[in-house]
This record gives sequence, C-alpha cells and structure tokens, in this order.
Amino acid sequence: MSGKEQLLADLTGQRMEVASSEGSGPRIAFAWARVSTEEQAERGLSMPEQLRQIREYAADHGIRILEEFCEAASAYQNQDKRVKFHEMVQKALSDPAVDTILVHDFSRFSRDSARAKALLNELRENGVEVRSLNDPVVDPESVAGVYLEAITLAKNEAYSREIAMHTRKGCRANMRMRDPDSGWCFKNGGQPLWGYMTKRVEVSGGTRGRSASKSIWVLDETMVQGRPVHEVVKYCLAELAANGATLAELRDYCNENGIPARRSRYWSSSTWNSLLQPNTLLKYCGYGVWNVHRKNGSKRPPAEWEVVENAHPAIISEEEAQRIAEARRKAKAGRFDKGRGGSRKTAYLLSGGLFVCGRCGANMTGLKTNSGRYYVCGSQPYRRGKGCGPGVYVPQGWIEDKVIRSSCALAEWLMNQPEAVQEFNRKLKELWKAERGGVRGAQHRLGEVESKIGNIHQAIEEGLSDAGWASKRLEELNSEREQLLADIEARREAPKVDGKAAGPLVERLYRDAEQGEMRTRKASIRKLVKKMELAPEARMVKTTYRLPEPVMEKLVAGAGFEPATFRL
Repeated sequence: MSGKEQLLADLTGQRMEVASSEGSGPRIAFAWARVSTEEQAERGLSMPEQLRQIREYAADHGIRILEEFCEAASAYQNQDKRVKFHEMVQKALSDPAVDTILVHDFSRFSRDSARAKALLNELRENGVEVRSLNDPVVDPESVAGVYLEAITLAKNEAYSREIAMHTRKGCRANMRMRDPDSGWCFKNGGQPLWGYMTKRVEVSGGTRGRSASKSIWVLDETMVQGRPVHEVVKYCLAELAANGATLAELRDYCNENGIPARRSRYWSSSTWNSLLQPNTLLKYCGYGVWNVHRKNGSKRPPAEWEVVENAHPAIISEEEAQRIAEARRKAKAGRFDKGRGGSRKTAYLLSGGLFVCGRCGANMTGLKTNSGRYYVCGSQPYRRGKGCGPGVYVPQGWIEDKVIRSSCALAEWLMNQPEAVQEFNRKLKELWKAERGGVRGAQHRLGEVESKIGNIHQAIEEGLSDAGWASKRLEELNSEREQLLADIEARREAPKVDGKAAGPLVERLYRDAEQGEMRTRKASIRKLVKKMELAPEARMVKTTYRLPEPVMEKLVAGAGFEPATFRL
C-alpha cells in the first residue's frame, strides 16, 4: 500500500484496496444491437453479426455482458418504437453495477446528433460509458475529444438524412413508372386500399442483370355476399356516402351485411372516416397519391402531395368523389358526425386515450344517456357493441372524483417524502429531456404561424374583401402563437418540485382538475396519471402513475393503502 492509500486508510478508518489500471474488477456491460431494414443483413450488419462481434470484443477486453438487447427500428425518427432501447437505457441508469453499453458503432445507438449527445452525457453523469467497436475512442473531457465526438455523431445524422433523401427520390420516381403490360403505376409498398389487391410483376433492370419485382394495384375480385369486393366498395361510396350516409350508417351497413373489415373483425366509424378523406377519395378515382403525411402523422398541404393520373383502376368517378366530399362537408356542418376531433372541448376528463378497455384495448369514450353520463368501451358507440363483449358503464362523476382525489392524495404524500421527491424530480427531468425534441417542432410551427399572420396582414393591406374571416383567423393564429411561445418558454428549464410547496401544489392540482378549463384539467391529471385500464369481468379500474417502481413500492407499503385500484 502506497503512502497515499495508507493516509486515506488512516483518515477514513477503512482498508484501501489497490485498484488495477483496469479498475477494481471487470466492467459490467449491456450489449446493444439494432437494424432498421432487412437489407442491412445483406451488408453484414445483422443483429446476430453485431452481437457476435460485441461478444468477441467483450471477451478480448475482460468485459462481462450482463444482458443483451436487440431491436429492429429506426434510430432517428421512430423514437416511440424504440421500446427495447429505452428499456436498456433506463436499466443502465438505475443499475449501479452496469458501467458500460457496448454497440457495434454509434449509428446503432442513435442517428440524431442532438439526442445522442444529450443521452451520452446523461449516461456519463451516471457512470455509464457507451463504447463503440468501430468508432474512435475519445476522451469527452478533452478538446480533441469534443470535436471528434461531435464529428462522429454529425456524420451518422448526415448519413441518415442522405438515406432518407435518396429513399424519397426513389419513391417519387417509382410511383411514376408504369408496368409495360398493364400500364398501371408501381406502388411504394403498404397495404392496398379496400377494394384493391396487390399484384407482383417482374420487370427488367434489377441488379446484376436480374429482374426486379414491383407492385401494382388491381381490382379485388374476391366474392362477398355474391359480389366482388370492388363492387361493394363502389356501392358504399357512390350510393351511400355520396347521398349523405353518416359514418355510423356506413359502419352499420358493413357490419349488418357481413362485409369483412380490413384489420379487425368489425367495422368502426374511424375506419370509414379514414376512407372518406380527400387523399383516399383521389386514390379511389384512380390517382396515385404519395407524400400526404409527415413523419408525425400530420397532413401536408395538398400542394406538396405527389399525384399521378391513371395510376390504377378507378372504382368511382371524379364526380362521385366530389359528391362524397360535399356530403361530408354538409354532415360536419350539421354535426351528423359530431364527436370527432372534439377532445379539447369534451366534457369527459379522462377521454383522449388516458382511460382504456382492458379487454380489447379500445379507448373508453364518453356516452350520455337518459340516466346520466358514463365512460364505455369504444366498441359500444362505434361498433354497436360488436368486437368486445358486454359493455361496462362506468359513471363519469364517480370515476373522475376517484381519480382527482387519489391524485391529490398521491401528490401530497410525494411532497412530504424527501427520497420520493428526489426520484420524482429525476423522472421529471427524464421526461423533460425526452420532450426537448418537441421544442424544435414548436419553433418550426411558430415560424409557420407568424408567416401566416404576416400574409393575412398583407392581404388586408391589399384590399381583402372578407374582413370578418380575416379578423377571426388572426384571432385564432395569435392565440396559437401565444400558446407556442408559452410552451417553448416552459421547456427551457427542467421542471422541479419542492416538498415545502406541498400544500399550494396539491391545492392547485385539485382546483385545476376539478374546476379549470378542460385542457388545463386534463394536463393536471396527466402530470401524475399515466394510464387507466378497466377490467370488465372484475369490474375494477387500475391506475398506473408516472412514478418509478421504487417510489410506487414505498407508496403502497408506507401509505397503508392501494391508491391505484377502484372497484365498481
């Protein structure tokens, strides 16, 4: 023992172990492997190959692999689909024994440079090193290390964006190419519309002189109730929808006549709503339509859609499509299809996906009857009870009062537990970091809103005749602008709670959840409640809170009651 170790031992009263250059013991690691497309297997990047190389590296460097994680998902856009990745990261942050994550290369870890940098820093702060087999080993504390790491992460993001650009170019070109025999355009993949079937055709021009397989759409001739499917589709669209049939009437017609639904056993109103969208009606008219939706699911302006005429056989005419669109506009104006898109104005606090049916997974939706207001499985009003089972009607006032009171009791208990407050703040910080990506989206939307405001002002100066519309639209845009600015400002610093503020916070939570505007009330409840699930057979509602498991265990043991279950 050296003089330094001896002095430390004398001062602390503990025996000091001499650490080797590799540390006091073998490093404990998680192994991570990821692919995003099947083609990567052909380039030697399959998950088994990545894991094989990681195991060899670990054996050569004296690293013990505690657990292996694998996933087939994008490392850039589809963060919600990276379930295994986020599970691994959370385990690494919570397990003090794990000090390393081994990856084949950093592009397997993340291709979003900003997200990757934040995550690497968080892991380092918790003593976890992400080590790549095929990227330079850098010292993140050195000047050169900062540059090298930034270059590596930027290279991965640039590569991902380049792939996306070439993929989009390929899709855009592919949808304009035609099968020489049928004359129909090729498709970019995905399930065909109801009424069509995918047909594979062989074309020349493949790699190494081989033929390539392409897809086109043809009419679905499968017989249903004595008629081909495409004729059933034409009747539903040209005769029913074009003459003002509501979503519920279209749904009931299909269910009552035994027409098979595309993905589930029975038809729903939401399925018919998607079939009557403008881009879908264009496809039924024989147009090829692509680039309609952004990655986040929102629609692009029609001017950005890629549209090709005579891309596949038409099922309805353009005149019939226009009649359908006009009937839909009248239906919406007359509130025949009321309830869609009204979650912000709804009178039901737990709507919008927070409360679900444990039997079929559908959302519990609000239903007003002569005897009162209830929550009921969405299969009841949308599928007339088909597809789930006997409905359980949960009284609105009863369940909402239970949730509000239990959330307030939980909040009050949390604020008076120092360890729980610390864990809760850590969880809040994780959620805040995960949501930071939304700041860029909010800033982008803010730019769009301000541009629209400027355009309307310019139109007014140039003599816009409809001043009433302009005034109303400006009011809507300014309101959205204020909300975006507030959202961006709120995300500048990680939220944090203080145990001393328990009383005012609980009082505010209770007041907002019970008396505030619906948007504020929903946000208040969702700060603590992650999910509510009805068990119809047991007639119980189970609540899952946004708390780490150790905190929940202490809550149940220390508080002496189970706040997460309500019995009808």
